[in-house]
Amino acid sequence: MSHLVLLAVVGAVLLLIAAARLLTRRRPDPIARLKRQFVKLSRLPRGQAEDELMDRIDALALRYPGKSYAWYLQWLVTDLERAKR
Repeated sequence: MSHLVLLAVVGAVLLLIAAARLLTRRRPDPIARLKRQFVKLSRLPRGQAEDELMDRIDALALRYPGKSYAWYLQWLVTDLERAKR
């Protein structure tokens, strides 16, 4: 009987750990993902790609004012993907 109690306790603890991990899991950052995509698609060294990204976002902000940072990033990534085709 004590084996069954021990097994039930261990199972409950494992279930609680799994539930806690699911609840505390961080959501992926869409900005970071888009930046990584831009760096990858640009085929430039990371520092140079980040400088290029900032320059392009500044140019887009002048052309399309009032958009969000994520919108500019998505536009640039989509543009690079389109150019690769």
